[in-house]
Amino acid sequence: MPPHVQNEGLDPVLGTGLADRSNIVLWLVDRIAEIEQLTQALPPIAVLVTDEEEVVPLADALNEALGTGNIQAVPCVRGQLAGQDNDVRVFDVQHIKGLEFESVFFIAVDHLAEHKPNLFEKFLYVGATRAAMYLGMTTVGPTLPPKIIGLTDRFRHNWS
Repeated sequence: MPPHVQNEGLDPVLGTGLADRSNIVLWLVDRIAEIEQLTQALPPIAVLVTDEEEVVPLADALNEALGTGNIQAVPCVRGQLAGQDNDVRVFDVQHIKGLEFESVFFIAVDHLAEHKPNLFEKFLYVGATRAAMYLGMTTVGPTLPPKIIGLTDRFRHNWS
């Protein structure tokens, strides 16, 4: 970075072995709570899933876990930008290009690498560069996918 640019960002976070939706949702709710504590107002958050069929169920499960507070999860079906800036928006990863968020979470990044190997690196690049400050990933298995396993030591478990 040029000397005049301030880049005091946080390390990305990783949740491994999160195979079922309830564990993913609990992990996301904890990370969202951390972001809320670190910021004065909840910034724009995108949650990226591997398939369009996962958008609505994950948004519904997140809404149930978030309760009746100020935070709402909004399904962005077919990439349609819905909701307000302080909502958690859930997208199929293929629709993220051109959007920007303070926070981006990849759900089941190992599943993405396995099921879309020819597009994995493109989706990872585009999605990761959408995150201005906070980047998080989950895996179904115990580790990051082979193509990015070398980055494991750059991740933390949380931002607290």
